[in-house]
Amino acid sequence: MRLLVNEMVGKVADDLDDVVIKGLSSPERRNILRIVASYPEGVNYTGILGESGLSTGRLNYHLGELTGFLESGEDRRYRLTELGKKAVAVLSFIHEDVDNGLLGMVNTKRSQRLKSIRRRINYAFYFLGFILLAVTAIAGTIAEARGDPVIRAFTGFWVIFSAGLMYLANRSRNNDPERILWMVEWLEWRLFGNYRQRP
Repeated sequence: MRLLVNEMVGKVADDLDDVVIKGLSSPERRNILRIVASYPEGVNYTGILGESGLSTGRLNYHLGELTGFLESGEDRRYRLTELGKKAVAVLSFIHEDVDNGLLGMVNTKRSQRLKSIRRRINYAFYFLGFILLAVTAIAGTIAEARGDPVIRAFTGFWVIFSAGLMYLANRSRNNDPERILWMVEWLEWRLFGNYRQRP
């Protein structure tokens, strides 16, 4: 029975860890928490919008992700919940007495991993471009040789599709390496770093 209770307590603690880490994983959400924390009497939506510099869509998204960290009363002002206060306290604690040498080592290791991810994304981007170009060339050659209007229409559609796909892939390759690295680090933490010693 005691073992079962310990496992349940451990599961709740793990879930709480996940919630807090997810809440603090975004610099935009951390900034929102700090903004709200700087107004003990509460701050309205417009105040957060102005200080954060976010669009309304982004702010609404992050406020949704911060459910449980923030609460809004009848006066429509946002305040920190107890969990929100703990999260802000964690952020404050992180910045106390930090050894800059240690931070430099962490940043160096992280930048090396980010560089590796960027390199692999670039390889995938160039490979995708080569495949799309090869298919376009083959379809164009067949369309010209046969003079079939259906194949020509398909080739035209394929060219437009390929251009759009390459545009989106290029945007993703420029914007997503940080997100991919964060996801890899989160998976490593979940799979390897978040274990409990069994008695």
